[in-house]
Amino acid sequence: MKDFNKYTSHINFSPVIDFTIQQGKSVSYKKGEYFVRQGEICKTLGFVTSGSFRYCCINSLGEVNIVGYTFEESFVGNYPAVQLQDRSNVDIQALCDCTVYELTHQQVNEFYEANVEHQRLGRHIAETLLWEVYDRMISMYSLTPEERYLEILNRCPGLLKLITLKELASYLLIRPETLSRIRKRVVRKQ
Repeated sequence: MKDFNKYTSHINFSPVIDFTIQQGKSVSYKKGEYFVRQGEICKTLGFVTSGSFRYCCINSLGEVNIVGYTFEESFVGNYPAVQLQDRSNVDIQALCDCTVYELTHQQVNEFYEANVEHQRLGRHIAETLLWEVYDRMISMYSLTPEERYLEILNRCPGLLKLITLKELASYLLIRPETLSRIRKRVVRKQ
């Protein structure tokens, strides 16, 4: 699922991955366990060596909304909240049994302070996260629900093997019934 977060393919993460595996602590999560809960202080970031996580937030009506995913061989955590040592605005929950190498805020900053290349990488990571969020926001305004559905399935054809249709609908900001109608329309067009 490397293409789920499409802009991360523009970054060579190998220095920070190597550091995380060498200096990080290996932690196992069972399906349903939380990496962090909404409202808790974010203390760690991690590199997922096996498994996947969903990012959810609870709206004012108490409804759970899916806002993102992290899959194997990518990073997990609320990066801005860890860097600011602030409270998480999302729940990050294991979708299956997972193994993660975790770093503390202090370790992340030690990595960045090691040399100029690491500082540039940190800046590039932050800029890429901003671009990812901004691009997703723009697509909510500029693409129809059907276009968003087709775009994500073209980019990540195996996604529905990992998540439910209900979760995909939440991620696309549409009702499950709307997604069902879209899927029927798409099948008819093929």
